[in-house]
Amino acid sequence: MRSAQNGYQQIMPKGESSHEPTPALLEKQPEGDKGAEEKKPEKAETTEEDKDYKIYPGKLEITWGDNQSYWSSPNKTSKEPAELYKVSWLQVTGKTKVKRGKSYEIEFNITLKADGFGWNGLPLFLMAKIGAKGKSIWKKIKPLEQTPNDKTFDIPKPEEKFIVKIPDNKGDEEQDLFFGFYEIWSNKWKGGLLINYATVKEVSERN
Repeated sequence: MRSAQNGYQQIMPKGESSHEPTPALLEKQPEGDKGAEEKKPEKAETTEEDKDYKIYPGKLEITWGDNQSYWSSPNKTSKEPAELYKVSWLQVTGKTKVKRGKSYEIEFNITLKADGFGWNGLPLFLMAKIGAKGKSIWKKIKPLEQTPNDKTFDIPKPEEKFIVKIPDNKGDEEQDLFFGFYEIWSNKWKGGLLINYATVKEVSERN
């Protein structure tokens, strides 16, 4: 399933990268996926033991995630990772509730497998957007580096934190925060990646 039209098609600020996302790119369906059913990302559910809004792949929207030639995707209730076999269009998005006036750090926990391919030097981006009609905020992160062994880590790296401030405007106490992980501009095939979970964690101002 694709999610390019679920509120993600805003342009990144100019000057950020020569590989800027554009409305045309994000509205374009991957070839062969025309007429696919639209589906909104599942909202994260939190418990007392999981207050950092950890969101597993079953509740994320993964473009081509239903195609077993490209992905192995878990069901909605599973905490198993989603495994990328190969795609040229990487788009993983989600949505969760956040409180106005607070700041949130967005991360994806991933595993780059020893047999991964196609990642070196590719431009990767994270995105966040407050509300379905809000303006997207884009964060370019460092390319993945292939290693001889499986390696699990968070993106972005600690020195590249992606923190989003939710405006303290009048209105509902809680708002929808859309977020995503993208590599759709190179048209290169890449694979050997596990999406373990995404984390949207409230942080203090000093972070």
